[in-house]
Amino acid sequence: MSSVKKFDGGLTFESSSPVYAGIDQSYSGFAVTLFDKDSLKYQTTVYKSEKRGIERLRDIQAHLMDALVEWDIADVAMEGYAFSSQMANMLGELGGMVKLVLLDFGIYPLIVPPTNLKKYVTGKGQGVPKSQMLLYVYKKWDAEFTDDNAADSYALARLVSGTHTLAYEKEVYDKLQDPKFREK
Repeated sequence: MSSVKKFDGGLTFESSSPVYAGIDQSYSGFAVTLFDKDSLKYQTTVYKSEKRGIERLRDIQAHLMDALVEWDIADVAMEGYAFSSQMANMLGELGGMVKLVLLDFGIYPLIVPPTNLKKYVTGKGQGVPKSQMLLYVYKKWDAEFTDDNAADSYALARLVSGTHTLAYEKEVYDKLQDPKFREK
């Protein structure tokens, strides 16, 4: 049976201005964070589909559409591909599906390479294990997650919102304003 893990950061539909979305697309835990940069409130879901093949893609697609449909989405960032992945073809299919769903919403996502996301969160682009991102997100923003995909999606939402207070955060944000990082 498919499952959804929720992390409640106080964001409600009724009180929200436009939100920024971060998507960490993964078959083992598809994470979506919606973030209101004015209130700093968020909500994050991690979806695990038990289906296989094309039915799994359709299942994740339905989850993504449900997660976004009621919201006024200002912008979206999704994590770029890890090219060394053994599942590169499957991840390409998943990423393509995400981009098509976003296109239905009129959104061209910001594609954030994994090293840029790590630098935005930690100040270092390399040498930080994925599991350590949980700790850095907690220490930096007091957002507590028990799933590294959730932490990544949260950081992606903050990044695309333009939220930065440290020089290295601004450096990463500014670098990603290059059109080559915007899917069009």
